[in-house]
Amino acid sequence: MTYLTQSDVESTGGGYCYSDFRQSGSVMTAAQWQLYCGELIAAIDAAINHYCRVPSFAINTYTELYDGRGPTGDRGEYLPRDRLFLLRQQPVVSLVSVSENINDPSDPIAWTPRVLRTTTSPTGGADFELLVRGTSLSYIFFWNNIPAKGRNNVQIVYTAGYAVGSELLNDIQFIAMQIADNLLGRKKRYQEANAARQSSTKDSTDMFRMDANGAIFTEDIRLQLDKYRRQRSGGSAWR
Repeated sequence: MTYLTQSDVESTGGGYCYSDFRQSGSVMTAAQWQLYCGELIAAIDAAINHYCRVPSFAINTYTELYDGRGPTGDRGEYLPRDRLFLLRQQPVVSLVSVSENINDPSDPIAWTPRVLRTTTSPTGGADFELLVRGTSLSYIFFWNNIPAKGRNNVQIVYTAGYAVGSELLNDIQFIAMQIADNLLGRKKRYQEANAARQSSTKDSTDMFRMDANGAIFTEDIRLQLDKYRRQRSGGSAWR
C-alpha cells in the first residue's frame, strides 16, 4: 500500500494536473502524468519510511529470523529473557507462524512449527504465547520447546502495521500530501526557470537529491514525522 493516490496528488494545494508540466519540451500527456505520479508517490513513500526508520506504516507481512539464546542461567536454566522474542515491527496485527530450525548448522535447514497457545490449543501442547505489553508492543514468550542456542534458528512470520482509515495513516497521508505539494511546486518553478531552453524537468528522485536546503522535506514536515519516528532498538530480545 502507498500513502497517496494520483487523486491525492492532484488535490494538493497547488491543484496540479498533467497540463501544468512538460516532458522533453512538450506538455505532458495524461499517460505521462500518470507514470510521473507513480514515481512521485514511490519517492515520497521511500522518504517517509527512511526518515521514520520503518519498512512501512501500512499493514504488511514480515518474515524474520532471530537467534535462539539457549539457557543462560547460572545453573543452566532458561531465564525469562531466553524465552522472550520481541517482534521488530509494531503494532502486530496477526501471527502467521513460529518455527525453529532444529538441525545442526552443517545440515539442511529443517523448520519445525511451534504451537501457539489459544483457547482451543491442546492441553499441554502449546509452546508459546503472543503477549502484548501496554497497548501496542507485542512479543512472543515460550513455555515449552524453548529455542536452543543458535544463529537465525527461529523464524517468525506475522503481519504488522496500521489499517486504512486509522488516525496514524490519515496523518501520514496528510504529511505526504504536503511533501507532494512542495515537490510539484518546486518542479514547476524549475520548469518555468528553464522554459527558454525547453529542457525536461527533473524527476521525483532527482528533486529529492536537489533538496539540500529542505525546500521539499521541510523542517515542519520533519517535526510532524518526529512523533512517528522509530528509535533505534537493540538488545538480546531482538536477536
